[in-house]
Amino acid sequence: MEVETSIRFERTRLVIMAWPDRSYTHELAVWARNFPPENVFVVCHKEVCAARNLAVRELCKNSPPQIEHFIFIDRDMRPGEAVLPFLTPEADLVGCGYSTGNDTCWAEVDAIHCGLFRVTRKLVDALPLPWFAFSWREDGALAKCECANFKDKVKAAGFGVARAGWCGHKDWR
Repeated sequence: MEVETSIRFERTRLVIMAWPDRSYTHELAVWARNFPPENVFVVCHKEVCAARNLAVRELCKNSPPQIEHFIFIDRDMRPGEAVLPFLTPEADLVGCGYSTGNDTCWAEVDAIHCGLFRVTRKLVDALPLPWFAFSWREDGALAKCECANFKDKVKAAGFGVARAGWCGHKDWR
């Protein structure tokens, strides 16, 4: 892929969240070829927050010091040309837009969702676990998703947040 980015593929770890069967889209398999094979990992764990926190603990916090960025992507994402702007912002947390079936989920300017995002080494080293958790109201209804909680935790710690690019999504195109 010939594009000017703020990341270097050889210094970036790609984490594919591939529950339940370790499979992922053809587009994601092609996109993953931009990264050295030793920097591509597949995580297969049933509970989404536990899977992401496990990946941060084992694959990010314990990574070699030359790794500068970490990209998390869900198995049903379809990265193509429109994802390229996602690779350029300098923020510590960068999200990429994608269809979710909920038109209001991107209403906030700094909304981030966890289908495709990247973080810097600086954020990995500074932000304590757990990163991902759902919040529930007293009546048992969802108060805040893992994505919003993560973004809020990042911002509260003083890190920059950005969103750029667009990624196809298997279920929503």
